[in-house]
Formats: sequence, structure tokens, C-alpha cells
Amino acid sequence: MAGLRMNSILQEQSDHKFSLQGADNRLRQEESLVGAMQKISDRIQELSITAASDTYSAEDRKMIASEVAQYKEQLLSYANSQDESGNYMFSGGASRTKPFVLNADGSVTYSGDQTAINFDIGGGEKIRVNSIGSSVIGNITRTNADDSTSQITAFDIIDDLVTALNGNNQTNISRAMTEAESLSSSLVKKQVELGISQNRISNRLDIIEEKTILYKDILSKTVDTDYTEAITKLSANMLALEAAQSTFAKVSQLSLFDYI
Repeated sequence: MAGLRMNSILQEQSDHKFSLQGADNRLRQEESLVGAMQKISDRIQELSITAASDTYSAEDRKMIASEVAQYKEQLLSYANSQDESGNYMFSGGASRTKPFVLNADGSVTYSGDQTAINFDIGGGEKIRVNSIGSSVIGNITRTNADDSTSQITAFDIIDDLVTALNGNNQTNISRAMTEAESLSSSLVKKQVELGISQNRISNRLDIIEEKTILYKDILSKTVDTDYTEAITKLSANMLALEAAQSTFAKVSQLSLFDYI
């Protein structure tokens, strides 16, 4: 009877491990995509700096505009990425809805929602396992000519920079430098957040490995074993281990956020 109970516990650990690995895979995919978006943002910033130079002519800036324009389609592709199950990565809780829609006039509309999905990784810890696209590549603050501010997206930055380059508008080209820098900083912060969540999952997977080893050891000792006493001791050991891992995770999280 005790052996059956132990096998049940081992299966629970295996199921939990599988769920954690799935969440970790999702976060890794998101981090890779956000990193790709950041490279686009960095390149746009580089091009805006180049175009702002007085050594470039109006025709030179039109050539630069051609390169900038192509990044819109690339960014849109990343933003509308799906996982292996067909769920959109950046649509919030509306995982079956394509998050970004290209309209007939060239503008891009966010069609996802603002729902945050939290996943219980164990020990009372929860992490976010989805991203809201409008926050990832949106919410960039623009300072207008009259000193008022408005919120724009990465797509707005690209569109307006292309217009500025084709129109030889150096004021708006310079504005794009600042906005692209803000976008890159936001994307770097998002990558840090995703990395922290992955570290927390890694800590939980370590705990599961420790538990599994100890459970299997108990199961193998089928003779002269007081299972009640063994499981009680094991539970105490696991609580101590989880507490240590949780403390480490919190300290790591604080350190990383202090850094950024």
C-alpha cells in the first residue's frame, strides 16, 4: 500500500516537471523573439543616427528609408509568432487571436487582450507565462512639438521615421533616435523579466529532482521500512530545501531588478 502511495507521488512529481518544462520552453521562445525585436530596434536607432548626419543628402535618406521600411514586416512577423500548439505568443489571454493586424491604410492595430496568465510553479510561487503585445512593443512615450506627450508603438516609430526620411525632415529623424532607444531599453527589460522567470522555474526543477531521488530511494527500500516515519522525515527535508530555494530566487530577483 505504501509502495502504491509512493508511486503516485512520483507520478505527481513527473507531471509537475512536465508542466514546468512546458512553461520554461514558452518563456525561452518569448525571450528569443523579444531579443530579435530588440535587434530591429537597435538597427533602427543606428540608421536614424546615421541619417541625422549633415553629411547625408536627401537622396541618401530615401535609400535609408527603404531599409527601415522592411523592418516593419519583419517586426510584425515576430509579434504574431505562434508556439507549437498554434497559440499566439503576444496576444495576452486571447491566445487564438492574432495580436497585430495590418490595416489597409498601413497602420497596425493590437487585437489581443490585457489578460495576464499566472502559473503556479510550486511552493506558493507564481510566475507570468504570457505577454501582452501592446506592452512589449507599445507604450513608448513621444514628446510632441507642443511639449504634450502621447503613447506610440514600434510600428509608429518605423512608419514615422520612413516618412521623415523620405521628406528629409531632420527634426523627426532625430526624434526617432530617442524613441528607438526607449524601445530597445524596454525590450531589454522584458528579456530580463523573462530570464528571472526561467531562473525561478529552474530552481523548482532542481527541487523536483531532489524529491524524485529521495522518493525513489525510499521506494527501493521495500524491506523493514517504516514508510510513515520516512515520509515525515522526507517532507521536513523538502520543506527546508524549498525554503532555501525560494530565498535564493527572491534574492536573485531583487539583484537583477536593482541592476536594471
